[in-house]
Amino acid sequence: MSSNVLKKRLLILGGNGYVGQNICHAALLQSDKYLVRSLSRSGPPSPSSTPPHLASSLEQVEWISGDVFDASARKDSMEGVDYVVSTIGAFGSNEFMQRICGDATIEAILTAKEAGVKKFGFVSSAQVYEGSAGVKIPESVPMHGYFQGKYRAEKELVRGFPNNHVILRPGFIYGPRAAGALGILPLHLLGAPLSFVGTGMGPVSKVIGRIPFVGKEMESMVPVDSVGRAMVESLGKEGEMDRGITLEAEDIRRF
Repeated sequence: MSSNVLKKRLLILGGNGYVGQNICHAALLQSDKYLVRSLSRSGPPSPSSTPPHLASSLEQVEWISGDVFDASARKDSMEGVDYVVSTIGAFGSNEFMQRICGDATIEAILTAKEAGVKKFGFVSSAQVYEGSAGVKIPESVPMHGYFQGKYRAEKELVRGFPNNHVILRPGFIYGPRAAGALGILPLHLLGAPLSFVGTGMGPVSKVIGRIPFVGKEMESMVPVDSVGRAMVESLGKEGEMDRGITLEAEDIRRF
């Protein structure tokens, strides 16, 4: 009998992106436990969009080119899958962000439920929670669509997978990021010091934390590798998800 029978099949929506690549990598560091595939419009990342330290892991991913808004593409990619993770998100007009940050994941959740997927993970935002400044942003203000899209997706996930969801709420995610002709962007050189200011400077950090929106973002910055590990290890918990899992930035940084 093939050892693959014992492995969990994990689908990453948007696995060729910055966060998606790191979740693929975290899962494949446990290659005895996971088989990984990704659904994205462009399929596998180009060599110039792949950080060298992730390259060997990403070679093991089953890359599927397809549109997440195509119902047949979603259904086919989820065949035989145990867990699905959505890392889908983008910036643009409010209407565009509502569609990409919200509708794309919502449609994936509905398809996953029909397909018998056991667990669903979602990378949301630190600014998305009841009563937050992000959720209260007026429709006319930039980023309204981003946060409202993520907010709607969270709500649908909790409805669809009430006991078997994982929601991560990071702020700015930092680490080495491949950016094509620009090379590797060392986002950690910006994110790590700012994270320390927001969380590790005692009274100063507390004062900053009281600033609406900015304070939440400063205290919610997380390393990208922690995001990958947090998602994979939370999905892999057996028998512990009686109410689902929601991890805030402080929780994510522990991974």
